[in-house]
Amino acid sequence: MRKRHSLFLLIVAFLLQSVFAVKPSAAETYYDDIKGHWAEKEIRFLEQRGILKHGGNRNFNPDRMVSRGEAMALVNRVLEDVYGRLAKPVSQPYLDHRYPLKTEIEGLVANMQVLLDVNTGFVNDYRPGDRMVFNLHLASNGLLMKKPQTSYPDWWMPTPYLQYPLSREEASMILFYVLSPYKLRITDPKINDVRLFYDGYFQWKQKSSYVDTASPYAEAIREFKLFGGQRNFDPYSNMTRGQFAVVLTRLHQFWEGDGSQQFNESARRQQIAASLLLTAANRAFLDKDQERLSSYVSESAIESLTRQNADLPLHDYGAVLEVKKDENNTDKLWVTGKYEQRQVGPYELEFLFEKDDSNPFGQKITSIVFRER
Repeated sequence: MRKRHSLFLLIVAFLLQSVFAVKPSAAETYYDDIKGHWAEKEIRFLEQRGILKHGGNRNFNPDRMVSRGEAMALVNRVLEDVYGRLAKPVSQPYLDHRYPLKTEIEGLVANMQVLLDVNTGFVNDYRPGDRMVFNLHLASNGLLMKKPQTSYPDWWMPTPYLQYPLSREEASMILFYVLSPYKLRITDPKINDVRLFYDGYFQWKQKSSYVDTASPYAEAIREFKLFGGQRNFDPYSNMTRGQFAVVLTRLHQFWEGDGSQQFNESARRQQIAASLLLTAANRAFLDKDQERLSSYVSESAIESLTRQNADLPLHDYGAVLEVKKDENNTDKLWVTGKYEQRQVGPYELEFLFEKDDSNPFGQKITSIVFRER
């Protein structure tokens, strides 16, 4: 009797799984209201990537306004779809704990910090994610989204503020903070330069390419072409879900193309790209995300590391990396990281990067060698 009962439960579980785990194929869509919509292509793309999640409602409502909290969560899903998770979300006291997407916004804040640190090459005390959310707090209270003259130690974002419709200027501000590390890396900054870089946008006095706004954020990200090339930015208009889907798709395309491009540029750019790949791989390693990890590191390389020292992380993005091309094969790159751990002491990990199309970087780690220093 017990066996028959167990078999019945297994059959029920299988049927439930088949109902709730069905994913649309490339030619299908779950949504009933996007066919023929001008943003249908982009909505389908994000849906098929799992960035747009189905909540039981078959309507996407592409012409409904997107909220601020939803927008930040979606940006993080795009980032993690391309790179994978770069850092564990950290609970932020300024975010309302009742807001359903709180953890995803905290994930974005954490990932943004890693992007800044990796692209500058050092650990920063400037917190772009905190500043991004604080600017939305300022806007919620009718203030300009720029460096305030007074401090606000007890500010927070209640759920109603996160549910406000997202204006185009607010969208440009969010994307500025997300993409600012890519602007900073061009300058090869020193530690003191980072805060000066951000403060420079608060004191913006340059002429804007847009005829209807002097906002520094829209101009600052114009080079990424996320909003198109029109002369009017229309900063106070609220963004629809369809409009934001187009912006997110362009953001996804930028991130996908950037990683592999950096491996074809200067040694400094290769260091940044290698550190970002290793950071994403290390997070997958720590999270035991085998599917993501296998796209960055071969199984034999992971096994060799664990055999040599099972307690070692794969990478620490605060470490110094040295990049050297293979003398006999231009498709290979040797990357050496210098690390230190209390239990192990100073040591090196030598990684062999080889060309591979299984991730956006176009590189895969096929060998890891541990050396004591």
